[in-house]
Amino acid sequence: MRRAAPLHPILVHFTIALTATALAFDLLGRVLHAPGLAVAGWWTLAFSAAATVPTVATGVVSRLGVDIGEGEARAYLRLHMALGPVFFGMLVAMTVWRAVLWTAGREVGWWYLAALGLTAATMAVQGYLGGELVYRWGAAVEGRHRDLRQRHASDTPPRPRRDTRPEPAHPAPGGA
Repeated sequence: MRRAAPLHPILVHFTIALTATALAFDLLGRVLHAPGLAVAGWWTLAFSAAATVPTVATGVVSRLGVDIGEGEARAYLRLHMALGPVFFGMLVAMTVWRAVLWTAGREVGWWYLAALGLTAATMAVQGYLGGELVYRWGAAVEGRHRDLRQRHASDTPPRPRRDTRPEPAHPAPGGA
């Protein structure tokens, strides 16, 4: 029986796109004094927080399906799992802060933008770690992953050396 595609890698891109876009809208709204961009920033951040709830939930489910033993991949997974709730907490705090500004009809300040920038930077680190798990170690990529249960640096075979000597232009006489 074929399993469905893991949802976490699909949903995580909504969080990434919406959070980054909210920062861009709010920053441009502040710099250009454009209330329309500020409105877009608020709603984009609100949708980002809402989209992150199923993203975190599917991340927990995905983790249960990945068999990773001790090693470098496990260290990345631990950091990814620890940083996920930190990012989500930062995102919720930023959404509450933004909601207070929205209901008061106030423009976002530089402290808010700096905090949202820090939240986006945390998200970028989180995305890097998740990307490494998928693209370096093949976590949650059915049939295409390395055996993660016994992956250690000492298990990596040495790379074959490339022969840097140029190929002869013509075959040697005598058919050697």
